Amino acid sequence: MPEEVETLTPYEAGKILHKNAEFIRAGLRQGVFNFGTAVPPKQAGGNWSYVIIKSKFYEFAGITV
Repeated sequence: MPEEVETLTPYEAGKILHKNAEFIRAGLRQGVFNFGTAVPPKQAGGNWSYVIIKSKFYEFAGITV
């Protein structure tokens, strides 16, 4: 069975960077950040989905574990 990938929410990532969650969401939607992705809604008026890979985010933020 494949190993589970740890993720963060935009809120958690924003808290670490001292930014709000919308800053993280906007960066993911615009393709500015390389630690995750934003998936647009399938239907108009739906919600975006966000995936932030914890290990890639930590690398981006300069956090060593």
